[in-house]
Amino acid sequence: MAYQKALTHVIACSEAGLLPARFDQVGMEHALVVLQQNLGGPGLTGRARAGAEPKAAAVATAKTVTVKRPALSKDPRCVALAEALKPVLKTTCPQGAGGYGGSLQASLHPAVAEKLGGMELIRAAMRRAARQLGWRVRTLGYARERLVVVLVQDVREAPAEFAAALEEYFISAGAEMHRRLAARGDKEALGGLGLAPVERQTQAFLQAARLAIAADPDVWR
Repeated sequence: MAYQKALTHVIACSEAGLLPARFDQVGMEHALVVLQQNLGGPGLTGRARAGAEPKAAAVATAKTVTVKRPALSKDPRCVALAEALKPVLKTTCPQGAGGYGGSLQASLHPAVAEKLGGMELIRAAMRRAARQLGWRVRTLGYARERLVVVLVQDVREAPAEFAAALEEYFISAGAEMHRRLAARGDKEALGGLGLAPVERQTQAFLQAARLAIAADPDVWR
């Protein structure tokens, strides 16, 4: 069908009140059924005729298309990765802070992330592991052409008795960041500082992932 003819048909169905108010996934399925069933219809004035059967058909179509997928948290890969990540998450909690204030960031090559089930599955595994440790969880994730980053944080407010340990940790982390910024462009100075925090955490994540795969290779095939 030519573009102009298709546009005219969409406008006519809209003016006849046949199209849904929202164009989410279900709405789009509804709209497609209505548009197809009213092709060549006389005048598009029979709102009752066109609004009843097509709508029912749209709901049926939507039910067959929008099949609810199992939660990622129940995926065997997610369960295995979460179990392997729990010890890593524990190590990210500042010493003396009672298990509060932990966070883990993994910066991955897209191929590595894909092998582990993709960004969302990794994020679900981090969330599952953190919740099992009692964290109040915030997760972030984004994927680009050459980089996938996934982050989990414990955002609980720590009791007063751990405030000093957390403050000392954040001061230390800030001082390290300052040293790295000051050494920027100086390979020798940067080499003396060792791996950056994100690199250390990414390596710890990858080690946990390797352990998860080794423990049950069939799950990852």
